[in-house]
This record gives sequence, structure tokens and C-alpha cells, in this order.
Amino acid sequence: MKYAWIVTSALVFRVMVASGAATTQSSIESVGERVPSEDSVLADFHSLGLIEGQTDIFRCASPVHDLGKPAPTTRQSDEEIDIAKARMQRLYGLGIRTIISLEDAQKPNEGGDPPNPAKAAALKRRVSLERMEAQETGIRFVPMPMANSGPGSLQDMSDVQVLDLLNRVTDEVFKDAKTGGVVFHCAAGHDRTGIVAAFIRIKYEHWPVDQAIDEMRRYGHNWVKFSNNGGTSSWHEDHLRAIASLLAQPTARSAAQQQEVGQQ
Repeated sequence: MKYAWIVTSALVFRVMVASGAATTQSSIESVGERVPSEDSVLADFHSLGLIEGQTDIFRCASPVHDLGKPAPTTRQSDEEIDIAKARMQRLYGLGIRTIISLEDAQKPNEGGDPPNPAKAAALKRRVSLERMEAQETGIRFVPMPMANSGPGSLQDMSDVQVLDLLNRVTDEVFKDAKTGGVVFHCAAGHDRTGIVAAFIRIKYEHWPVDQAIDEMRRYGHNWVKFSNNGGTSSWHEDHLRAIASLLAQPTARSAAQQQEVGQQ
């Protein structure tokens, strides 16, 4: 298959990483192992391997995360445009035909931080730049905003609301994967990207939730920063544990019903 070499290397690397002990850092800024990117240009680019017969599903950091910095004008510089174009062409060369962005341009200041107009403007410039260059390159850009913290975010959503959100995102992922490669990303590719990848592992590959969370942490999830319990676990991980139980309930009911029929 076209992506066989990527999948094979990703799977081998995943096994190598899994065999090592996970390192829990005390510093909020350096939590997680942050497995090296499988691409020399795109940050935190990883294949999810073979899932549901698909080998063309990937995760990464925003391809333009280092661009769109605060500037006196809302127009991107020629240099930024050229760099963004080159990265989109690289994605296209890898077979990517759809980008699903989890970045929320309406919520640049998460976690109750004071309003930061410069940060808000930079995020909007970055998202606009990515959308423009993706579309010019022939890549479909799908915004599916998700926030880590603050009002209306993963922090205060119910487990059922998060399950609905993750279902909508992953339904889009697998729909798009039927017509070409698809990559999903947030800003750094660690937290929002991490919960989506973990959900795919749990729902579609039937991984135990703790195994999915272990991978999430290895790939850079900052569970200490997004924690209500002193850094034991993040609310992302707490949602995943509850969601794993919710997903198991229909199966449990079906098994009970079959048992009842057998006893009649």
C-alpha cells in the first residue's frame, strides 16, 4: 500500500517506545515523552497505523504553529506564506487530502487567562494562513474547534458531551479517510490531538483505556497542567475513563439480552 512504509515504521517505533518506562516529569512544561516526529519537517507527525482497514490516518501539531506571530498587520508576510505553502505541499505529497483542525480561533485565552489581544490575533492569522494555503494546495480544511480549558471546553463539558464531540470528530476522520489521507491536529499536537487519538484507540481498536492514556502521555499530553486532582490525571483522561465505560454499556446490555434469550 502507498503508506505501508509509514505504517510499518510507526508500528515498530511504537513498540520500541512502549517497551521503555514512561517518564513522569515534575515540571508542567515538560510532561510526557513527546515521541520524535516521523517526519523531518512536520512537527509531531505520526501515523496511527492500520485502523478499520485504513492506513492513511495521521496526527500532528499545527503545520503552521510557528507562523502567524503577532504583527502590526493581519496580513501574512510573504515569507510566512511561502513556508506554509511548502508545508502544505509536503502534506499533499504524503497523500494527505484533508486537514481537520481542532484549534479554536474564538478561544485563544483558555483557562480563565486575562484577554490577550496579541495572542488572539496571532491565532486567527495562523488559522487563516493554514486554511488559505491548504485550499490552494488542494487539501480540504475542516475546522472542528475544541478547547482544552475554560467555559465550554473539555474542562467543564460533561462526559456525554465530550463523547458526542469526539464521535463527531472521528466520524469526520473516517469519512475523509475513504477518499485520501487525513490528518488531525490542534496547536502542539499533544492534548486535544491526544484525546482524539486515544478515543480512536478505545472505540475502534478496543484498547484498554489505560493503554490509550499511556500512549497519550508518551506523545506529550500535559496531564499535570489540565488536572483537578493535583496532577494525578487530567480531565481529558477522566473523560476517557468515563467514556470507555459508556461505550461498554451497549455491549453489556446486548450480552445480557442474549443470555436472557438463551435461558428462555
